[in-house]
Amino acid sequence: MEIRNVDPCKLKANPNNPRKSAAGEFADAQLVASIKTIGLVQPPLVKEDGKKLVIIAGHRRTAACVAAGLSEIQVLVMTEDAADAALDPMRAISENLVRADMGQVDRWRAMQALAAAGWNEAAIAEALGMTTRNIAQARLLANICPAMLDQMSKNDLPQPRELRIIAAATAEEQAEVWKQHKPKRGHEAEWGRVAHALNKPRLLARDAKFGADAAAAFGILWQEDLFAPADEDSRSTTQVDAFLAAQQAWLEANLPEGGIVVEMDEYNRPRLPKGAQPHYGRAAEGVLTAHCIDNRTGVISEHHYTIPQAGSGSLAGDAAQPERKPRPELTQKGDAIVGDLRTDALHRALREKPIDDDQLIGMLVLALGGRNVTVKSGVTRFRANALGRIGETLTEGGVLTRDLDILRHAAREALVEVLSCRDNHSASGMGARHAGSAIDADAFLPNMATEEFLPSLSRAALEACAGAHAVAIQPRVKDTRAAMLAHFAHATFVYPGARFAPTEGELEARRNPARMFEGAGAETQGEEGGENRESGQYHDEDASSDDGGDAADTEEDDAPEADTAGSLPVAAAAAQAAA
Repeated sequence: MEIRNVDPCKLKANPNNPRKSAAGEFADAQLVASIKTIGLVQPPLVKEDGKKLVIIAGHRRTAACVAAGLSEIQVLVMTEDAADAALDPMRAISENLVRADMGQVDRWRAMQALAAAGWNEAAIAEALGMTTRNIAQARLLANICPAMLDQMSKNDLPQPRELRIIAAATAEEQAEVWKQHKPKRGHEAEWGRVAHALNKPRLLARDAKFGADAAAAFGILWQEDLFAPADEDSRSTTQVDAFLAAQQAWLEANLPEGGIVVEMDEYNRPRLPKGAQPHYGRAAEGVLTAHCIDNRTGVISEHHYTIPQAGSGSLAGDAAQPERKPRPELTQKGDAIVGDLRTDALHRALREKPIDDDQLIGMLVLALGGRNVTVKSGVTRFRANALGRIGETLTEGGVLTRDLDILRHAAREALVEVLSCRDNHSASGMGARHAGSAIDADAFLPNMATEEFLPSLSRAALEACAGAHAVAIQPRVKDTRAAMLAHFAHATFVYPGARFAPTEGELEARRNPARMFEGAGAETQGEEGGENRESGQYHDEDASSDDGGDAADTEEDDAPEADTAGSLPVAAAAAQAAA
C-alpha cells in the first residue's frame, strides 16, 4: 500500500458499499466536528479504477472531510499485488461490523482524562460534537467511587435514576455505602439498595421565595442536577433545615396584612385555628388566609378559611385571628438529635455512674411506668425480648439470686433497655428525664457544637447560646455558627434545652394536664422527650412527631430546678411516672 494526498471530492463512492442507511444526523455531525478539531485520524482505504480512486472503506470519513471543508486528505491506496476484488466486499463489511464501541464507564473516564490533560469542557464538546452539559455529566460520573465504577464497567449499570442519586453523593459517602452493599464475586450489585442508602431529601431552588443574599446568610449551597433538562432551574440543596428557616424568615417578612402562618399536620394539611372552616370559593369579606410551609418540599402555600362567630353563622373579624407564632427555637430534627444525645448519655450514666440502691429501685419503677413499656396481666404477657434475657441472669439454677452485684448489674441493664428520650415510639416520657437528672447524666452529654446540631437552632436561640458563652455574634447566622464551632472545638457545649432536669413550665404542665386540651393554652411535649411547647392548634401528646415541630415556649437555664426520682420514695416516683 501507499499513502497519497488527494482531494476528497474526487474520490469515487463504491457502488457496492454495504452501508446503505445513513448513520444519523447527530453521528455525522460528531464526525465532522472531530475532523475539524483534530483532523482525520484514519485515512480511507481506496483502490485504483482506471484514472479514478474508488473507496473501499471510509465513505463516512470521506463525506465528513468534504463537509469539514478539507481540500486535501491522505488515503491508503492498495497496490496491484495487494488488490483482490474478491476481498473488497469483505473489507467493506468487516470495517462496519467488526468493531467495539467504548463502554459507558470508559467514556466517562475518557472525558475526565481529557480535562486532566488541559482540555476545557467547551473544547471537548466542540471536538466531539457534544454539548458541554454532556461533558459535565460524564466528568461527574467519572468521579464516582472507583470500586463502583469497576463494577459498572462489567456491564452492571444502575438505572438512570439510581445513577443520578449515586453521582450526587460525596466520594466518602459512596465508599462507605459500597462497603455495606458490595456484591460477592460474580454477582450483580443491588443498585437500588445502594441508591436508597445514599438518597437524601432535596429541596428545589425554584421553590425558594428567598433570594441569593438570604441563601448566603443561612449558609445554603445549591447543587445543580446535570441530568435535568438544560432549560430549567435544576438547583437543589440537602440543607433542609436551613432552607425551611430561610423560607420561614421570608414568609414572616412578607406576610400580607391579616395573614397568619400555620404548620402542616402529619397528613400534610394546614393546622388552621380552632373552629376555622376551610373556604374553597373566591375570597370575600371575612375570608382569612393562612400561609404554611410544606416541610417535605419547602413550598409555601395559601389556604383560605373562615371563623364563624359564636352563636351565629356570620364571620369573625380580625379579632378572631390567632397570634402569629415565631419560628421554633429548635426544629424537629433538633428535637430528634437532643433525644438521641440524651438517651446515649443516660445509658452511659446508668452503666458507669455509682447509683444508690434506693435510686436504682426508684428508677426501675419509673422505667416500667414509661410510655414505651407495655405491661399486661392476666390474659396476656409482659413484653420481654431483651428484658427476658436480662431476667434470666438473675435465676441461674432456677433460684432468684441474692448477689447484690448481679442484681445491680441486671437493674442497670434493664434500665438501659427501657429508658429512652428518643423522639420516636421508644420514648419513655418524663420518667427518663427524671432518671437522668437523678444520676447527673448531663455529664455524659457530648459536645453539641456540631455541624449537624447547630443549624437546628433558631437565630434567636443560637445568638442566646453564643452570648451566654462570650462568643461574638456575627451579622450572618452561618458565621455565628462557625464562631460557636471554633469556640468549642476543644470544649463541650450543651444546649440548655437538652439537659435532663425538666423546666418549671414542663413540671407545671404535668401538674395541670387540662392545659394540654385548652384551645388557646399550652401543650406539653415532655411525654415525647421534647421541650414545653405552646400552640392552640395541637390537641394530643404525639404532636411533636409532626414535621417542623412547634414553637419553643420556655427558656431553659444551664441548671434548671426540678425534682428528681432519686430523692423520692419509690411510691412517689411511681406516681410521678404515671402522672
